[in-house]
Amino acid sequence: FRGQKDVHLDKNYFLSHAQKARSETFINLREVSTRFKLPPGEYLIVPSTFEPHKNGDFCVRVFSEKQSEM
Repeated sequence: FRGQKDVHLDKNYFLSHAQKARSETFINLREVSTRFKLPPGEYLIVPSTFEPHKNGDFCVRVFSEKQSEM
């Protein structure tokens, strides 16, 4: 999907690709912060609301020890 815009990933994508990391217990907080150590690669960050089918506004910040492209 590199370089593509407006790509829709359906249920089958998530069923066939394993999670590499996730936040701890899923609770209704304004802010969730977690640290992961991942090998170099391409990753998909999926923000979500506590309750399903709700719209939300998200601010996602990613910090890296080395230069990376997003």
